[in-house]
Amino acid sequence: MTRIPPECERLAARLRTLRDRRRLTLVTLAAESAYSKSSWQRWLAGRALPPWPAVSVMCRLADEPEPGVRALWERAEAAWSRRTATAQRPERTASRDDASPTIPPSPAPTPPVRRRRNWLVVAIAALGAGSVILLPQAGRATFDPSAGFHVGCTGTACDGKDPGPVLCGVEPKTLLHMQTPTGVGLEIRYNPLCQAAWARVWNAPVGSTLTFAVSGQPTQRVTVAHADNTDPFVYTGLAAVTGHGPAMKACVTRSPNPPDCYAVPQPSLDQ
Repeated sequence: MTRIPPECERLAARLRTLRDRRRLTLVTLAAESAYSKSSWQRWLAGRALPPWPAVSVMCRLADEPEPGVRALWERAEAAWSRRTATAQRPERTASRDDASPTIPPSPAPTPPVRRRRNWLVVAIAALGAGSVILLPQAGRATFDPSAGFHVGCTGTACDGKDPGPVLCGVEPKTLLHMQTPTGVGLEIRYNPLCQAAWARVWNAPVGSTLTFAVSGQPTQRVTVAHADNTDPFVYTGLAAVTGHGPAMKACVTRSPNPPDCYAVPQPSLDQ
């Protein structure tokens, strides 16, 4: 049986504490959110990773500030993604010389997830878990049983790609974390394995535009399209990092206001 990452167990324990604080029942949680009682039961037991909107509902009902719980959830999400990426092993084929037939192991339960754009989801049981299984194919992350997972692109091969399917979003470094004067959260993130970076925002009004520029690479751009996205983050495509040259710059714009722009130095490629 695949072990649940300890980060996910800690998140589940925190959610149970919040539930007990207000004596919230599964019926109440289901009524106050878009998720079923069975989903809440799995999340509170630590058998699946809840999506952030569900955790946010719990914080609201328990009158708990979100930042601390958000940090727990992000660590749990990263751990769950690593677990899922390494859960697939090549199946051994039985030969005539085998003393007994080889029975392939049952696949680990695959909780569902909603991701933007082109995540490749293989097995979805119900909405609300936070992991995906990525099939090894061109431009996708793959798994090598001797070396662990491999990111799906490096350097300029990453330009414009979604950081999720190529696993550049697993354990990235956060180079900038801030709140703009208008209350929009903004981050610039970098993955040394991919040698690529991207920007993301949250709490951004519909119609806002996020751009991310690295000198010499195509500028990445995304627009906040709708307010009910189950993923709280809206993020750009990847841009290759050269390790030298002008700083990387992210700008948040909502017409007719001028853009809010922020820059950070490019990290060296050996970081």
